[in-house]
Amino acid sequence: MNEDAYRVLLAHAAEQYGVASREQALAAGLTAKQFTRLHEHGHFERVLPGVYRVGGSPPTGRQHAMAASLWLGDGALVSHLTAATLLRLDGCETTELHMSVPRDVRARGTADVTVHRALSLPLKDRVAVDGLPCTSATRTVIDCAPLLGDEQLQVSFESARRMGLTSVRALERRASELLGSGRAGSAAIRVLLSHQRPDERALQYRLEVKMARLLRASDLPRPERQFPVGEYRIDFCFAPFMYGVECEGFDYHGSRLAWKRDKRRTSFIEARGWRLTFVSWDDVTKRPEETLRRISIALERAAA
Repeated sequence: MNEDAYRVLLAHAAEQYGVASREQALAAGLTAKQFTRLHEHGHFERVLPGVYRVGGSPPTGRQHAMAASLWLGDGALVSHLTAATLLRLDGCETTELHMSVPRDVRARGTADVTVHRALSLPLKDRVAVDGLPCTSATRTVIDCAPLLGDEQLQVSFESARRMGLTSVRALERRASELLGSGRAGSAAIRVLLSHQRPDERALQYRLEVKMARLLRASDLPRPERQFPVGEYRIDFCFAPFMYGVECEGFDYHGSRLAWKRDKRRTSFIEARGWRLTFVSWDDVTKRPEETLRRISIALERAAA
């Protein structure tokens, strides 16, 4: 046994969530026979063709994704809903493993790896997330468009914008390059972009997305979103009438510290002559018509 080569291989595996390829074993200095013996004695366990896990290391999602990347080669990227999960996009979570590869890669998917062949995966579509090769947020949103409903797609896009991972213009540019008439997801991306303004800030959380969709479907004028008032912002603002709508989501406002911060914020905004209507998750999801009536009446009063 070449102990130095074995230590080099273990170091590779330590940087790769506990997996390494047979090719890396040979490059480290082990012979094919030595590596086969390590495998037979349980030091390495086969995960995918040509890829092995260090014996006894716990299997994880990231380990499985790294193994698939080693198996499929340098051009392979974690993609679709798996990439959305890895990028922590809101509204997207899966335990399935999706990989995209250049179309000349011949490997087929397995029972637990779905392989997508892409016409191109240029550098602008590639990022590294926790050491894993992954599609960019912009490419991920486009790839996920056929898999998500309109609201879920907007939630994921708004969260990507909020984290600075993409922008309206970036999505417009890449969609124009990738999507054509009749291609899956094209219509959903067009709808998503039709309701975006590049100069508007991203919506902050899921309740805001639901509120934006509710207002958009109503006869009310289109509000500005995340409108600045001093150091604060109003979620949805009808600026000519000094009137705004604020979303109160427990996930964002649920701590005592957040409650105190919101009271200061509300006092500051109202002291400058603004009228506000506050809406909750239940207001938007369970009482949408009543909520729109409240807003309409308050807006009429503000306008008067």
